Amino acid sequence: MIKVVSIWALPPGMSEQEFEAWYIDKHVVDAQKIPGLRRYSINRVVPEERANSKFYRMAELSFDTLDAARAAFNSPEWQYAFADAKKYVGEFMRFYFDSKDIVR
Repeated sequence: MIKVVSIWALPPGMSEQEFEAWYIDKHVVDAQKIPGLRRYSINRVVPEERANSKFYRMAELSFDTLDAARAAFNSPEWQYAFADAKKYVGEFMRFYFDSKDIVR
């Protein structure tokens, strides 16, 4: 499984409430339409740690293969979601991982 992990900061001047309203009501819905997406996990830095991190949220998008992830990111659905996100996301980073879930 390939996991694409994105982490990002809030843009200057945007409140958490404004961001969350867009993120939950719009972006999550758009991201779920990305073809080939097998799992989508969203994460937020806990309030007690936000002062220690410039980043605010992390998303994990899982795909069967690297080719499937690359195809997804070339899809119209991804292009739309990413273009819209540029208005709401500050600094961000993206990583591709070969991922294995280990369950106890």
